[in-house]
Amino acid sequence: MKWRLWIIAGLAASGSLGGAAAEPPPESQADSFSKEGLVKADVSQLKDTELVAHPDSSLDPAKNVLWCGTMQLAWNEAIGLVGEKLRFANEPPLVELLNQEDFTRANLDPASYVAIADFERNHVEDEIRAALQKTFAGAASPELIPPIPTNPRPDDFVAYAYLYKNLAFAQPFAENDPIHFGDAAVRNFGWTKSTDQLSNDVFKQVIIDDYKSRDDFVTTLKTKSPHDELILAKVNPGTTLAATVDAVLKRIAENKPENARKSDTLVVPKLNFDLRKDFRELEGLTLEPSPTAKIKSKLTITKAQQLIRFQLNEKGAILKSEAVITMKALAIMPSHQLIFDRPFLILMKQADSTKPYFALWVGNASLLVPAK
Repeated sequence: MKWRLWIIAGLAASGSLGGAAAEPPPESQADSFSKEGLVKADVSQLKDTELVAHPDSSLDPAKNVLWCGTMQLAWNEAIGLVGEKLRFANEPPLVELLNQEDFTRANLDPASYVAIADFERNHVEDEIRAALQKTFAGAASPELIPPIPTNPRPDDFVAYAYLYKNLAFAQPFAENDPIHFGDAAVRNFGWTKSTDQLSNDVFKQVIIDDYKSRDDFVTTLKTKSPHDELILAKVNPGTTLAATVDAVLKRIAENKPENARKSDTLVVPKLNFDLRKDFRELEGLTLEPSPTAKIKSKLTITKAQQLIRFQLNEKGAILKSEAVITMKALAIMPSHQLIFDRPFLILMKQADSTKPYFALWVGNASLLVPAK
């Protein structure tokens, strides 16, 4: 049987069955990113970078703070499945922010995303894969679709979102000499010299939305996607990421844009990162549905995870993001908190002896290994 299957596959691929030659498989969206300078990490291991689930989060000007709407999309789908805002015992402030649903499907074009929530009993993982296949014609490269559970309970469900955008410049910019960003020398693109070698179309790709000084300006880089905007703003930040975004968009709306010229200078640092985060403040929360909810079980969030893959260089900007929320009915088990945070005893002894050969009472921290 294996041999016959191999022969059929070979004939179909070569077009020898009388039909047209089969098209090559679609390029994976993962392959659209370069490896140049890639930073790949769990955000919890980075001291200078934060990934937030909602933009109305405090902004430390000295840190990288990033947000993408996939977690909100997944949360919205969960709300739709439950039939009401999600409420939990001892919920953190983040829950109230996500329940606002202030980023929705209306903020995206349907060809760029998939957002689904459904029960395990309805084979939600298969449903997610089918939707990705339909929307992206086999090119999607998902990483966060959970494995199919062996014994799901009736109300166990998964909420999932996937987003992909590839905003290419019609005319690539030039690669500039390195510049210093703080103490670091970084690669960048745009133009600083030899502008006569660049097409006039390159300069038309840069819109100066508002310019007050070299340290206070807003620009838009035009791409081949007429329905998307790539905005870069060198401004003083607000107290939150959302406040900073709102202030920049307000400046764009209130000012008259102008085209960049050859006499101008453009220097944009390249970015290339693959970051993910487990939202520990959400994991472990127990859903408390109201009597009118579609779900009656007290489900627990077992996973709330998001990844953001982003690249910006002289060719354009590419974004791929996923978010997944899983809720399960957990068996109620006694909770054992084995935390040695007060004086305690350590013993070592032979199994067949009634007397230890080592004993230590830890009464203070002087012998404990300090945290770095």
